[in-house]
Amino acid sequence: MKKQNKNIPPREIARYAFAIFVILLGVYFDYMDISDQFLGFSSVGSWLTYVGFVMIAVITLQLFYTKKRVVDERMIFVANKAMRMTFLALVLFAFLIIILDGIKTTTITTPYHLFMSYLICGLMIVYFISYKILLRFY
Repeated sequence: MKKQNKNIPPREIARYAFAIFVILLGVYFDYMDISDQFLGFSSVGSWLTYVGFVMIAVITLQLFYTKKRVVDERMIFVANKAMRMTFLALVLFAFLIIILDGIKTTTITTPYHLFMSYLICGLMIVYFISYKILLRFY
């Protein structure tokens, strides 16, 4: 059986190093008991440790399942159009939030970290859906 010599590219080594740094930073924050509850975790340190391990898992999976992709002008065009639609959705969301906050007698009481995470998640969904729809038309 022939042994494969698969070297890890320097970019992936840097990504692994950053993930390990995030894990060590999380362990340090937990050890020093620096923070409070954060995004459903007991502390920022626990969250950073979790994110670091997820980063390592994603990097490893990307190494196993890499494909050569051909990016042509059409895909760049569709991606740019999808980015434009996502930006317009951001402006529309901001306008609607301002209007709803003005109509409501009390201010919006959603915590800032939850608001931003929902907004970013919503924008990613808008981009993904608009990209897939535009890919069919162009």
